[in-house]
Amino acid sequence: MLKTLAYATLFSTALVGASAYGADNSAAPNNPPAQAQAPSGVNFVTRQEKTQWRAPKLVGVGVYGPNGKQVGKIDDLLMDHSGATQTVVIGVGGFLGFGKKEVAVPFSAVQWRTEPRKVPAANPAPPVGSTTGTSGQQQPMKQISPAAAEASQGYPDKAILNVTLAQLKGAPDFKYAPSPTAEANMQSSGAATQQTRKATP
Repeated sequence: MLKTLAYATLFSTALVGASAYGADNSAAPNNPPAQAQAPSGVNFVTRQEKTQWRAPKLVGVGVYGPNGKQVGKIDDLLMDHSGATQTVVIGVGGFLGFGKKEVAVPFSAVQWRTEPRKVPAANPAPPVGSTTGTSGQQQPMKQISPAAAEASQGYPDKAILNVTLAQLKGAPDFKYAPSPTAEANMQSSGAATQQTRKATP
């Protein structure tokens, strides 16, 4: 009797859970929710939105000036503790990494641009009994939006900055935060050098 009651409780709980799951996921099956809650309470993100870029792929994107000529490339992105991107570090000049300088601008100073794409359109199935081949026909193309192109490749085509190459070359160099260990080593080596000079007659 107790075993039967336990099985009945188990099955009814499973059915209630399944119906609740179906009610919560009544959206179209082709558009699943972007987040799933784990037992720990953390919401896991399950897919990339079309409005999101992949930060590592922004590194290397070309930066173009107002005249349409490339003036540099993105070297780094700096974000605050909340995850908001605040600064864009741009590599200017140089060849194979030699002679390059880095300058930085606020993220809001950069405009991002992606061109529309044309991709092959899905071919309709030929009529039954048709003997017409498609070898001599050009495949039809369809245009996809810049947002869809950005989402699929993970980054925009280019960055636009209203600054000329000469202005970037004349801009102050960007410096990363110093290492406390390196500073301590420099101070200790400097102190040792001063002591050596004082001890030398």
